[in-house]
Amino acid sequence: MASIKPVTKKIINSPETCVDDNLRGVVATYPQLQLHPKHRVITVRRLEDSGRVAVLGGGGSGHEPFASGFVGSGMLDGAVAGGVFASPPTGHVLYAIAQLFKYNSGGVLVIIGNYTGDRLNFGKAIEKAKIAGMKVEGLIVGEDVASSKNKTGGRSMVGEVLFYKLCGAMSAKGYDLPAIRSMAAEAEKHMATLGVCLSACSLPGQPPLFEIAADEIELGAGVHGEAGIAKVKIGTAKEVVKMILDQVVGHLKLVSGDRVVVTIDNLGGTSFLEMNIISAETKDYLEAKQIIVERLYSGHLKTSLEMHGFQICLLHLNKANGDLWLELLDAPTAAAGWTGGEASVRSEGEHVDDDSLLQSHVQKSALGPSLSTKEQHLLRGSLIAIAEAFIKNEALLNRLDSGCGDGDCGITLKRFGQAILSYLKDCSLEYLSNVLWDLSEIAETDMGGTSGGIYSLGLSAASQAIASAKLNNVEAWLSAWKHGMQAITKYGGAEPGDRTMLDTLHAAAVAFEHNLKEDLKLLLKKTAEAAEEGAKATVDMIARAGRASYVSSEHMVEEDAGARAAALALRAVCHFLIDNIAV
Repeated sequence: MASIKPVTKKIINSPETCVDDNLRGVVATYPQLQLHPKHRVITVRRLEDSGRVAVLGGGGSGHEPFASGFVGSGMLDGAVAGGVFASPPTGHVLYAIAQLFKYNSGGVLVIIGNYTGDRLNFGKAIEKAKIAGMKVEGLIVGEDVASSKNKTGGRSMVGEVLFYKLCGAMSAKGYDLPAIRSMAAEAEKHMATLGVCLSACSLPGQPPLFEIAADEIELGAGVHGEAGIAKVKIGTAKEVVKMILDQVVGHLKLVSGDRVVVTIDNLGGTSFLEMNIISAETKDYLEAKQIIVERLYSGHLKTSLEMHGFQICLLHLNKANGDLWLELLDAPTAAAGWTGGEASVRSEGEHVDDDSLLQSHVQKSALGPSLSTKEQHLLRGSLIAIAEAFIKNEALLNRLDSGCGDGDCGITLKRFGQAILSYLKDCSLEYLSNVLWDLSEIAETDMGGTSGGIYSLGLSAASQAIASAKLNNVEAWLSAWKHGMQAITKYGGAEPGDRTMLDTLHAAAVAFEHNLKEDLKLLLKKTAEAAEEGAKATVDMIARAGRASYVSSEHMVEEDAGARAAALALRAVCHFLIDNIAV
């Protein structure tokens, strides 16, 4: 017996009201728009005749921001919404046409997605409007490569949004209805889209529409939750983009020197990080073929609820009309869902770094006391001991971090340890202030993240304190220690008692200062013991700073990972010095 798929969780009031609640949300967010609730129509607010052509779009819901998100000057004058993935009824479309014609005597152009339900319901409404004496024309658009061999042509995909922009801009410029429709019909011949999905979407109150294996993607997925035309093994972003563009470029017969507009549509559940990678790979692919990318738009345009996937649409800017189409796409619009703008305009020039800006502004010179050859030997051994302690205890620190962090404390500090060992191969240890500064830079670049920032802050502050010292002695060490902790508190926000590495550092510093006049080996022994106790004490503390403060205390049953790491470092250096300094 087949297992029953669970209903997907969604934050809605009910499946029955979700479409109407969505439209209420649109006008709550954008009060300049007008909702006609009984007919599920949203229009631009008007009190008098614009004298120009109005553009109407629409179709099933579940594709947001399509279509109501594109209502605004320069794009749609109105949008009509059907149920989720269902065409709006004829009566609602007719109402939208009549509403727009009332305030736009130039007529109404209706953009119709190439789906059977939309063709029938929008078509019938257009014919009824004509009989009633309204000036209205329709245009069926569909540019999907996967379904392009169907008798009725390819399905309407994200390219429909480009028609809203092209037609809306022409209307704003005063073109008449026949001219706008003719331009759009011509543009459709030079547009193609193909998409993929990694996981299916689900209608409100329903389980996912289909299943995809963990190592597969659906090529040719539609925007109504349809599975694709083929299941293929998932690859890298570069490989998936190439698979799509090979077909789109071939379909449009693009060659070197051709100019295109690229639209990359998020099907609903794809992260911004993924979308940006896809954008970069798309641009690289086309430029490698010497196809000029004039504009690249990316974002949520015509989604499929929460489907994890994307579409790539290319509009070939041909010699006859390309400049006009580009002008229309660049024209201003108040529509909230449009992702283009001034920043989308193609710019010449490479993306390069000015590495001189990152060169340290702190002059590395003979600052602070210099170290003798013997002292340099002890410093080198101390740093090796710290590095080896971090590397050896990677698993322990990861485990301690997994309960209240992201489980990478050990990984991060292992990287630091390895970087320290690499640094020691050819560095100068003559000036402790310079060594501490170098270590702060290594923490920033090799550790990264929050831990890298904390270590970098503490070490750089300690470096400045040593640079001001007159002698290399325990008083200078204590001053550097305190300056490091103060910097961590100032910028990190934590204090002793907050269950962080500062609990170890503070406990050890107190012991160090208390035993400052004692024999050096006893001083180091007491310091190592205090560091150990400081780390152990964090077991019973409530986290009030750092990542652990965001987590329930029930997950924190062991020492803080950062506190333990600090104890490991202090214990390693203290034990090394005890074993190697003269009595």
